[in-house]
Amino acid sequence: MLQDDRDAGAPADLSAVFGVGSGLPVELPPGEVLTEQTALTGDPAPLCWISHEAPEPRLVAALRGGHRRSGLWPLLLCDSDETYGERCTVGVVPPEPLDHIDRWRVFDVMQRIWDGLVQADDDLGPAYDLEVLAPFDYTCPGPTHAGALLADPDVLANQQLPKFVDEDTRLSLVPVQRGADVLTVLGWSGAANHVSRTAGLSAMIRSWEERFGARILRLGPDRLDLSVAAPPQNLDHAKAVAAEHWTFCPDRILQETGSISAYAQEIRGRRTWSFWWD
Repeated sequence: MLQDDRDAGAPADLSAVFGVGSGLPVELPPGEVLTEQTALTGDPAPLCWISHEAPEPRLVAALRGGHRRSGLWPLLLCDSDETYGERCTVGVVPPEPLDHIDRWRVFDVMQRIWDGLVQADDDLGPAYDLEVLAPFDYTCPGPTHAGALLADPDVLANQQLPKFVDEDTRLSLVPVQRGADVLTVLGWSGAANHVSRTAGLSAMIRSWEERFGARILRLGPDRLDLSVAAPPQNLDHAKAVAAEHWTFCPDRILQETGSISAYAQEIRGRRTWSFWWD
C-alpha cells in the first residue's frame, strides 16, 4: 500500500490558522475563511481558508510538508468566473459527514455508476456501443491493482504545482486528514450532473492515493486535477485504470477521446490526471 495522509491530525476549527501554535510551517498571506453558502442559520460553519491572491508554488509545497502536523490540506482553487469569497466551488451544497466516505467500497461505487451508465433503454437499446467500453463490456470490471511508484507522491505533487497556478488560482487550507476528503467536506458541486453526492468520489480518490500515489492539487467549479506518482505503465493496466476513470468522470472520456481504450493511451505513464464535468 502506498503512502497516504490518513494519520494527519485535524484542528477543531479554522481559527487555528490565524492563531499562535497553529502548526503551520510558514506565515500565510492575506486571506479569509469561507463558510457554507447553504446554511439555514445565521452562523454558517467554516469550510476552508482562502488566500486573496494567487500563491507561490513554494508556499503550497511548504504547507504540504506541514500537513501532518497542522491537519490543514493545501488545495488550489481555480475559478475565472466567480467572485472570490462567494465562490460556486465551495459550500454550494451542504457538506457530507466524513463517515459517509467510509461507507463506500471502491467496487460498489464503480458498479453502481457503471450499471447506471450502460443501462439499456427498452426502445433504444444499450446506452453505449461496446466499442466505447472495450476491452470491457456491460459488466463492471471493478478496481485494478496498484501502480509502481516512480517518485515520492508529495515531492511529485510539488513538482507539478507550477502547471496549475495562474492569476485565477487561489490557495486554500482545508481541515481534513487526507486530500481526497476535500470534495465531500467543502460542499463541492462540480460533478452534480454525474452524481448527486460526492462521498463515493472521495472514496475512489482515497483508493487512488493508496494505489497510485495520487494527490489532489486543484479544484474548480467543474474540474479536478491530481498528481500521480504511480501511473499505469503498460497498456493493459492503463485500460483498467481508464475503466475506473470512466465511472469517476465519463464526460472526460466521451467528449475527448471517445472510448476507454483511446483514453488509456493518453494516461499511460502520465503523472497528472485531470477531470471535468459538464
